[in-house]
Amino acid sequence: MTHLRKASILSVGTIFFWAILNVSLRYMVIEYNCHPVAIACSNAFFCALALLAIGKHHVGVKKIFKNFNTWFFGITQLLKNICMIYAFVYISSTEANLLTNIEIVFSVLLAWVFMKRKPNALDIFAMILIFCGCMILVAGLPMKVMLLATFWVFSASFLTSLRTVAAELHSENKKGLSLKERCSVTGWILLISAVVLVVFFVCLSVAADFLPQDIIAKSTLLKELPTPMQFIALPNILGGLIVGAGIYAISMYFYFYAVSISNSEYFMLFRSGQAVFTYGIEMLFAAFTALPMVYLSATDWFAAFTIIFCSLSMIMMRSSRGKAFSRLLNKNE
Repeated sequence: MTHLRKASILSVGTIFFWAILNVSLRYMVIEYNCHPVAIACSNAFFCALALLAIGKHHVGVKKIFKNFNTWFFGITQLLKNICMIYAFVYISSTEANLLTNIEIVFSVLLAWVFMKRKPNALDIFAMILIFCGCMILVAGLPMKVMLLATFWVFSASFLTSLRTVAAELHSENKKGLSLKERCSVTGWILLISAVVLVVFFVCLSVAADFLPQDIIAKSTLLKELPTPMQFIALPNILGGLIVGAGIYAISMYFYFYAVSISNSEYFMLFRSGQAVFTYGIEMLFAAFTALPMVYLSATDWFAAFTIIFCSLSMIMMRSSRGKAFSRLLNKNE
């Protein structure tokens, strides 16, 4: 089996498990009332333990751990997960996955700002279509959830783009790491980041208890804080264990393996169609559980196709063949 064929299988496996992960997290929030922050931390904690078990033990990563960018990755990853889970409260996993394609627009703009990588005319045209497709999907949402859903999904997408640009600017963090070493490094980062966030939110919740009730009642942020008991609630612990160790960790391993034998651009070709996998998984969950069915209008389908096609086109134009084609176009102008 060639490397690209193996990378294709691993990439498909990754987005398949990511689809199950997203739908499962939404199911736990809706069906078992798991707090988004609590389940995100629990999910990351048990995923980290599984990655450490899979990874190479006693790996020398002191230099990486001392690097600020290492922990920037961990915190942004968890905050991104929290934002996505909050989005699942208001919209389906399929709709959330479609809207996350806006991260391609954010990535191009951030690369322009931080790396002076100016987008070409085709990029700008595709970005406009992706943005319009996202706005069409947003316009079809009920008014009471429109702003909240958009805020959480776009925040998650921005954090992903920010992490991607930071990783490219500091790519030396990953140089020389084997597959198992990357699992160990990521495991430690997720583990410590999850513990730090749990301690932070528990302290914040305890401190909020000393505030007057009228102040808490007027603050949406304080009312949404997870309580210490929510972090140790049985559905949260069991859900984090099953989904974190059984799904999230496997998807991370597949992802690391896929990009180690190909590259990130090749993986993103498959990633652009993740919403299709998510739709299938979500409809299957809805058929056998209490999870609501996903209803997309003809306009939504048109917007979804536009988003996926334009995202795929932008990714393909960043491949070696795409760059060669772009140079040819510029030469003929």
